[in-house]
Amino acid sequence: MAYEVSVGGARVQAEITELEEGRYEVTLDGHKSIIDARFPEQGVLHLIRDGEAFEFDHSPTADGHEVTLYGTRYLVDVIDERRKVLRSLGRGGADSGSQVLSTSMPGKVVAVLVELGEVVEEDQGIVVVEAMKMENELKASGPGVVREIAVAPGDAVEGGATLVVLGPVEGA
Repeated sequence: MAYEVSVGGARVQAEITELEEGRYEVTLDGHKSIIDARFPEQGVLHLIRDGEAFEFDHSPTADGHEVTLYGTRYLVDVIDERRKVLRSLGRGGADSGSQVLSTSMPGKVVAVLVELGEVVEEDQGIVVVEAMKMENELKASGPGVVREIAVAPGDAVEGGATLVVLGPVEGA
């Protein structure tokens, strides 16, 4: 089945064919991979692609899916052909393209590396959080504009708390 997938403002075309239960052939913008995917518990996805293992936290939202990987939350929108037609008619929901950065464990904000309204690039450092005596720099998963900064240096944060929200770059 064909899909259009949007993650942090980036869009890819995806073709997914189930080979057997939990095993898929996935083509992303022409690149084929074999994926093993399992949901060991509600809200958790274990995925192996090209020999590399990933664990995602997953939850549905009104506009798609929220996926957390390595402490960074991504809003993911998956559009099948039917939904694509509905959107073209103005009845399928919005494309947010937002990125919500959070930490997966409690910690202390060491630095905020961006300012409100700043345009950021993929892999640009956004905020530094100290957790378990280690500093972790959280980075943008794609280009965006800083729409909200919910923390300041010195703030104590809980795991899963929103730190910074990036919105789509206008005209992108």
